[in-house]
Amino acid sequence: MKRINSMTTAFIFQWKGPPKIALNPFVVIHYTTEPSVFLTPLQPMDRRRFLFLLLATAGCRRGELQQQGNPVMDEENSILGSDPNKILLRYRFHKGEELRWNVQHTLKMKNIIGGIEENIETRSRSAKIWKTLDVDAQGAATFEYHVEGIDMHQAQTGYDDVVYNSRRDTIIPPEFTNLEGKIGVPLAHIKIEPQGKTTKKPLREYDGRISENRIVIPLPDEPVSIGSSWSEPKQIDLPQPNQTVKKIKIRTEFSLEQINSGLATVKFATVPLTPLTPQEETQLIENFSLGTMELDLDAGHFIRQQATIDKFVVGFQGASDSIRYLCRMTECCCGRRACEICNPEGSLESPAPSH
Repeated sequence: MKRINSMTTAFIFQWKGPPKIALNPFVVIHYTTEPSVFLTPLQPMDRRRFLFLLLATAGCRRGELQQQGNPVMDEENSILGSDPNKILLRYRFHKGEELRWNVQHTLKMKNIIGGIEENIETRSRSAKIWKTLDVDAQGAATFEYHVEGIDMHQAQTGYDDVVYNSRRDTIIPPEFTNLEGKIGVPLAHIKIEPQGKTTKKPLREYDGRISENRIVIPLPDEPVSIGSSWSEPKQIDLPQPNQTVKKIKIRTEFSLEQINSGLATVKFATVPLTPLTPQEETQLIENFSLGTMELDLDAGHFIRQQATIDKFVVGFQGASDSIRYLCRMTECCCGRRACEICNPEGSLESPAPSH
């Protein structure tokens, strides 16, 4: 196995036989599979807050909306519609607000190939900034995205550990060269619509650990009620050894599990719909995450995410070859002093310049 460049988009394992397997140690888990949402019974006050705070129009109070210049929904298109037990879920952002997402990522991977065991461990901390540049009349927000700072550690069997902290270090290790000139500068403009549709315009090339985290999930077209569910399908083109491409269908399922103290907890899980061979499952292993996201009803957007990928695959190369893949990611932008994610020991603010 060759030395990993952990800041490329994938681990590249080289061995004899059919296709190389690409795995990404520093990938930010993007929730690009199917969602479903289950609503548990709400207390009257929580329900009123939920109805009021998840509107793309920023509120139910007609006078307030007119004062802010936002469109007012008529009776036919109100969030309650004809069924008072249903609600319309939409995001709400404000021009000038800045979301500082603090991200912690760990990966442990053990590969046994041809009887040889290889262990890889990575961990990283980063601060990712989403600044709202504008919000149009339809509630679509345009963000400027950049990485404020990053702290990384990589260990691999047979090699010296590699570490880098953008706040402390002025020299970037060769393994992390694609960080050069990418910290503390705008990387992309990203437009997010009230229903979660996202459009990205890159300002410079970037990938790996500095890729943007996903701060929204798709929301259903119609109002939903307690127990409702929805999903997001996706198709992945997977290259085959014979130079063809196999289309793999996956889906992320979401469920709104509870609403407590102004926070709505959404569960998600990604599942394959196309039958996979062990080789294909290994190549796509990063896509199959599950976890939770917390929606702040006052803020109108998610403030915390936790995701896990825990997979064990046998027979992807030889009959006894195996891979054990355990990845955990936690992101938070609550900003509370007591939050162990937003305020860990050692700040990532004011990163040192890259040379």
